Amino acid sequence: MAFLVNIDNGGSFTDAIASDGERVLHVKSPTTPHDLSQCFIAVLERLALECYGETDLARLLGETEYLRYSTTSGTNAVVEHKGTPVGVMVLAGEEHRLYGADRLGSTGLWAAMVPSPVVGLRFEGGAVDATGLMASVSQLISQGVSRIVVALPEPAQELLVKDEVLERYPRHLLGAIPVLFSHELVRDDDHGRRLFSAVVNSYLHPGMELFLYGAERVTRQHHLGSPLLIYRNDGDSARVAKTTAIKTYGSGPRGGLAGAAAYARWYRSPLLVAVDIGGTTTDISTLVDGAATEFAHGLVGDEEIPASFPMGDIVSIGYGGSSIFRLDGDAIRIGPESVGAAPGPACFGRGGSVPTITDALLLAGVLDPDNYLGGELKLDPGLAEKVIGENIAEPLGLALGAAVQRMIAAYETQVATHLRDILASRGIAPGGDLLAFGGGGPMNACGIAAAAGFRRVIVPAYASVFSAYGIGFSDLSHQYRMPVAEVAARGAEVVLAELRERARRDMFGEGLAAGAWAEVVEVCGAVNGRLTAQPWQGAAPAGLDDAGLRLVATHGLRQPQLPATTEVPARAAVAAGSALVYLDGEPAELPVYALKGLSPGSAGTGPALFRDAYLTCLVRPGWSFRVSANGDLILEAQAHV
Repeated sequence: MAFLVNIDNGGSFTDAIASDGERVLHVKSPTTPHDLSQCFIAVLERLALECYGETDLARLLGETEYLRYSTTSGTNAVVEHKGTPVGVMVLAGEEHRLYGADRLGSTGLWAAMVPSPVVGLRFEGGAVDATGLMASVSQLISQGVSRIVVALPEPAQELLVKDEVLERYPRHLLGAIPVLFSHELVRDDDHGRRLFSAVVNSYLHPGMELFLYGAERVTRQHHLGSPLLIYRNDGDSARVAKTTAIKTYGSGPRGGLAGAAAYARWYRSPLLVAVDIGGTTTDISTLVDGAATEFAHGLVGDEEIPASFPMGDIVSIGYGGSSIFRLDGDAIRIGPESVGAAPGPACFGRGGSVPTITDALLLAGVLDPDNYLGGELKLDPGLAEKVIGENIAEPLGLALGAAVQRMIAAYETQVATHLRDILASRGIAPGGDLLAFGGGGPMNACGIAAAAGFRRVIVPAYASVFSAYGIGFSDLSHQYRMPVAEVAARGAEVVLAELRERARRDMFGEGLAAGAWAEVVEVCGAVNGRLTAQPWQGAAPAGLDDAGLRLVATHGLRQPQLPATTEVPARAAVAAGSALVYLDGEPAELPVYALKGLSPGSAGTGPALFRDAYLTCLVRPGWSFRVSANGDLILEAQAHV
């Protein structure tokens, strides 16, 4: 069977996972933010090396059915304010209010996206002031904008502007400037959201286009038989040419959410809380009865710019493997500042000069200094001792070992506190399952779970690449929406015919023949800000905000298969070795297990340590462990914990 390959391009590492129905292989490679194509190629080469013993990209991609890819490119551009400057045209009189955009102020992301004064367009007698329009276009171009967004209250007004612009700046001319008309991106009665969405999309589009077409070129050169599929923040995928830039924002965490949903259903978990701890942040999401919640309108950037598109309910907090520890009097505080992947924690030996949880876990004996990232990176305990001694132990008058334990306890307590607060804000009491993944999730899973009130933890077999794994549950799909007010004015059949024609064009562009996709017609909207949808029955139900008629066209793709049963007989787990670990300041020789070397049903009790090339998990005293039928690690608190 051909490979399914998924790549998740994260902030610190780029992860890849491949499966062919018999084996699952996974690798990690450092992300190269200055040129994401480098880590894209590097992780594929590592995957080929894992598959064949040589970096034969042509063989790997030639034997791949689908390559799904989630990129951090758009998210990076938002965080770093490194996109393409956009000019904005609105209705005259709205230049300063911008349908509510004035609340964003003149600094930060909005100022980076729209550095030039916003232009107001005038209409007289049903026609746009063409002279003023052309003067405004010339003015924006002279101020250095590379793209223009036109956001007007009515689609008909935007069409008038479009006709004038295309007449004077035909698209085939080198001097033509790309213009995005907001109604063509999304139909949303909220002018502010529609404007913001169009601006963010235009800001991200050129960089995304350049990079993603470059990545697709690499896959074609090495004989991938299908188009490169880009994973979106709505949980599905599409080829590069059919992908909207704004829908790649935050797509990586959505992959983890998709994987968590599959696990919640397979483990029959009524409440599953997913905790993804990476290098810089911890992403938290909740799933009730196997379903994740979505915001009807996502938020972009620290300014929380509202978008017209739904996004998963994922809360990101500033705790990760590279988060900086500091003192506030006698109290230990963590984050949100981070040393990132470069220079990274002090123990990486790349110039880091402040303490992190990674340094503390190394000195506690949890991390193996000789086998971090499969032995690719050797950790230096001496450098960790230096920064913890100078910044934590000496100021507090503590021995080094005591300082390390204080750091670990503070980290677990503070993450657990945020976790409880997030659940409380959603009216959820702890007590379900905690899904711990990401590179850092399993390391402190027992401590965080105990402090937050969870008694069962699920650590996926591929925890360190779980977001990449989750991408594999996506199908190829496109969505189309029309506000119910417009549906009522034009008639549902007319609108549905228009949406179906758009779906036909897009699916044809995906290389699909008529009848190769299924469609769902539904009414969607917001209830308390959360997205809800139900079959369309001619009208929107009462109590639904921002209601719209939505058509979803979906072509199913092959996805990961979980075992048919969750039941396996228990057997004693056999340790692969031992390690000296400091638990609560006291040294203890713990058995070390290799998860990939244990068969389903293998079980034991803590304290114990699990170590694989990309997985480290500390099982604390009072916790038991077993390997599930899916090869995952299940940790359960004993009665007295």
